Amino acid sequence: MPITHITNEYAIPRGRVYFDPFDSNGALTGEIPLGNCPGFSFTAETEKAEHFSSEAGLAEKDAALIVKVNRTGSLTCDNFSLDNLALFVSGTKETQSQSAGDVTDEAYTVQQGRIYQLGVGSSAPAGVRNITNVVVTSSDGLTTYVLGTAYNMDLELGRLQIISGGPIANGTAIKVDYKTTLKSWVRVKSGSTAEVSGALRVVADNASGTNRAWYMPKVTLTPSGEIPIIQEGTDFTTMEFGVEVLKAANREALYIDGRPAA
Repeated sequence: MPITHITNEYAIPRGRVYFDPFDSNGALTGEIPLGNCPGFSFTAETEKAEHFSSEAGLAEKDAALIVKVNRTGSLTCDNFSLDNLALFVSGTKETQSQSAGDVTDEAYTVQQGRIYQLGVGSSAPAGVRNITNVVVTSSDGLTTYVLGTAYNMDLELGRLQIISGGPIANGTAIKVDYKTTLKSWVRVKSGSTAEVSGALRVVADNASGTNRAWYMPKVTLTPSGEIPIIQEGTDFTTMEFGVEVLKAANREALYIDGRPAA
């Protein structure tokens, strides 16, 4: 009988990536689908302790032991969901709520041509949204300014523009009254740490090669590089993460599972 040779397996890897963040107690909170990730690479580096014999004139290596292993990865994602942005800024996703009410005598000292965000405060650091009934007056209340002549408004974003060449001179103190409407929107805000920790799973759906699932019970994701907020051209923007693969208690650092046999 001739020698039987193996059948080579050639891979064109594809798959879906999921991140399961830890809470403050180190418990998993549920996997977040990261969406389209065009690149995820895994790297293993080792360090050896080498021993050389001193029993002869030529010192020859007679032992080499691996004493350290460092497992890392690099993840590229082009799905700009709020969950992914929160991971990149090492922050949180939250709902910002705005109550309905009347705002009176919000004071500004203004310059012509400039824009002022209304409603900025400790509870609304980015200002108000969806306002109505805007009235702009001089600080003494004796002059009421006319929309389109003295100022322009973006009611949806709550932004006031002082018209260049209009009747509101540079350095004028004004007051703004308006009504807020009951609204809420989703916000991402940065956190106080530069990395987030959790478990990482890659479920393969390869163009070629056996589908396997990679599971790392404990990793840290560290944002790497830049995100263009404005750019020319038509290239899709990506976000990059460094992945530090750690060994969790009572677990191995990495599991690669095949699919159950039929």
